[in-house]
Amino acid sequence: MIASDLERSAAYAAARAALTAIHDATAAWPSELAVQARRAAVATVATTAEGLAFGHNTAARRRCVRKALNTAIAMAAAVDVARALGHSDPLVDRAQYQAGRAIALLGLLFQASAMQLPD
Repeated sequence: MIASDLERSAAYAAARAALTAIHDATAAWPSELAVQARRAAVATVATTAEGLAFGHNTAARRRCVRKALNTAIAMAAAVDVARALGHSDPLVDRAQYQAGRAIALLGLLFQASAMQLPD
């Protein structure tokens, strides 16, 4: 799959936006939490891209999208922990919004990947 194909995927674009937002928000977080959030964000982008390389309704695509959903949820959980630790600013708000958006669009991609295309 070429880069322009990836950019046309709303789920991939949302995962990338979440990665950027996480990167921006984590500068003031405790280092262990920041690393956890960044790793989850990178894994979400990478696994989403991997899944899009497989055929539309294949088990391999669904496996990758499920894994991307798991890492996106871990990314959102890290944002929740940061908030619980008192980190609340517009960058954290943006990270939370983008993580939620990535989760929603990955869920839609999973649903679409389970559907048969009409002949």
